[in-house]
Amino acid sequence: MISEIARSGGVWTPDVDPDAAYREDFLRLLARLELEPALAIALAEACTGQAFETCSPTELVPLLKELLELLHSHQSPVDARQRCNA
Repeated sequence: MISEIARSGGVWTPDVDPDAAYREDFLRLLARLELEPALAIALAEACTGQAFETCSPTELVPLLKELLELLHSHQSPVDARQRCNA
């Protein structure tokens, strides 16, 4: 996940905090799952034990992996068949 804000013509700009860009991408991804930013931030803070503004990819990637596993484990067999037929 690379924030478009953090990129300028494919080159990293020196004044952009890569951790902040990752946090933006984290919020954008969870918004696609219809989770409001305030709830996504609360989830990250509860799971990492630190303020969202201080989270780095080191803390957020394991959380994203857990969320992906949760989504996969709650997928019904009907959903899986529909995905295979798509």
